Amino acid sequence: MATVLLAEPSAPVASALRRYLEGAGHEVAWVGSAVDARRLLEDRPPAVLVASASLPVDGEALCQELRQKGSRLPVLLVYPPDEEHADTRAAEAGAEGCLVGPLKRGTVVTCVRLVLRLAGAAMHPVHPESAAPAVAIPARPGGLPERRASRTDLFAVSSSPDFDFLKRLLLMEVKRSRRYRYPISLLLVEVDRFTEHTLSLAPQARTALLAEALGLLTAGVRDIDVVVPFADSRFVVFLPHTPRSGARVVAERLRERMPSLKALPGATASVGVAVSEPVGNAKALTQGAGLSFGGLLKEAGDALRRAQAGGGDSVVVAQAGPGAQEG
Repeated sequence: MATVLLAEPSAPVASALRRYLEGAGHEVAWVGSAVDARRLLEDRPPAVLVASASLPVDGEALCQELRQKGSRLPVLLVYPPDEEHADTRAAEAGAEGCLVGPLKRGTVVTCVRLVLRLAGAAMHPVHPESAAPAVAIPARPGGLPERRASRTDLFAVSSSPDFDFLKRLLLMEVKRSRRYRYPISLLLVEVDRFTEHTLSLAPQARTALLAEALGLLTAGVRDIDVVVPFADSRFVVFLPHTPRSGARVVAERLRERMPSLKALPGATASVGVAVSEPVGNAKALTQGAGLSFGGLLKEAGDALRRAQAGGGDSVVVAQAGPGAQEG
């Protein structure tokens, strides 16, 4: 597992974080000040930095120094529970994400795992056409990450308070894609006429069916991609470093997997695709400057509704801009 540099001035907080991370198999080096953190960053560069935003560490300043030096070391900033602008502050500092107390084992470990995946994607982009199967991120609150969660456990993420951490990290990934000019894509996948087909099923059977659908989707994407239940029979698929052409390939692949559901043979799915490609000329970059995770989600939702309106079992890609055509 990865080496984590933990910069946290509070011994009780550091003890808990260290226990969480070491329990997940990470090697953890703990320091309580910015001076010691800078020394270890030079002597033994870690795979990820988890740093308190409070003094005497000032993780925001540490992160800014790293970015000014050109370092892409993944950074997670830790904020107290009363911090209302953690997302904005962390993004301005250049961090990959942030943790806001109270800190839970599942949230901490999953955040570290996800930022490491995203960092790996940045260093070694993989074309979706040659993608390897994914391993779904463990999202069960308080669950130990070294124990593989069942599909039913994973499906419970949509109703968990820890789902907020995922939205926070993806929001910041959208901002990074604009800063470093790499493409990202977001898919919304929904089982067609799910309510109609499952009216006679007991709640437990419906949950098991959706858990099976989640398993099919996670097996059809890369290990750097993120697949989570979103609402009812709808799933969000987040594809970092994936352009429009690759997103369509993945969307069609996922659509084609749905009929193999054992609990609902012959099921079909509709897929809405939204893409941010902040590359190219200045005009294109300006047009995408206001894009956010929420904006991508809305675009994908609109595309999904068009796919469903056309009878379902199809993929619709949101328009790239004024005058652009759907893929």
